[in-house]
Amino acid sequence: MLDYLQTLFQEPLAFFDQAIFRILAVLIGLCCHEWGHAYAAHRCGDDTALRAGRMTLNPLAHLDPIGTLLMFFVGFGYAKPVPVNPYNFRGDRRKADLIVSLAGITVNLILCALFTYLCVALSAVMWLPQVRAEVGLSTLVSYRYNAIWVVISGSAMEMFGDLIAVPWLLPLVRLSAFTALVNLNLAVFNLIPLPPLDGYHVFNDLVLRGRFHLSQQAFRIGMLLVLILSAQGLLGRIISAAVYPVQGLLLAPVAAFWG
Repeated sequence: MLDYLQTLFQEPLAFFDQAIFRILAVLIGLCCHEWGHAYAAHRCGDDTALRAGRMTLNPLAHLDPIGTLLMFFVGFGYAKPVPVNPYNFRGDRRKADLIVSLAGITVNLILCALFTYLCVALSAVMWLPQVRAEVGLSTLVSYRYNAIWVVISGSAMEMFGDLIAVPWLLPLVRLSAFTALVNLNLAVFNLIPLPPLDGYHVFNDLVLRGRFHLSQQAFRIGMLLVLILSAQGLLGRIISAAVYPVQGLLLAPVAAFWG
């Protein structure tokens, strides 16, 4: 987080260039995440989010003012939670709550896979054939190695210009790689079993059998704790530990077929 803010003062143009791609990626991830919750709740019988205008991909319906400012100036943020009334659920409320809680995470994982393969397809065209043959396409898009981070940072033409066959594809590769990463981060982040994250509901529904009921005050305290742990970098380290294995699974077919 501090490195992100230092860029604002040391290299303001680089900061705003990075912020544009970061915000686009986060908006896609957050809006689709909240839409997933609203759609799942509607399918389970609760139309609270639909009536509130939240079953939409329109960012204006989901953005939280403070969460948006954090997104721009700190590098992470949050959207307004989708309103859900579990008393409207049809059938087993605990099962419905579990479905709604997992819906946003599932949407983020699907988007991670889609944008990962979009990044692979675009990278296959963007890099010179000899680069793909020597390094391997799966290596060029892997978060374990330097190439994709140079693309994400916006320095690819400066560092690898002679190795890029189609330069105009760079912004698309950059956005797809960033969006895949953001969605993977959101999925893992929301699986952490702390209120008000989705992982708390999943843990409560599966392990505690839905017996734990927290007040709104407890959720606000939980949100403050999540923000503090995020600022300290603890949650970031947990998320980073999961990023490489998950992306590795997605890239396994690419490595098998194209190296």
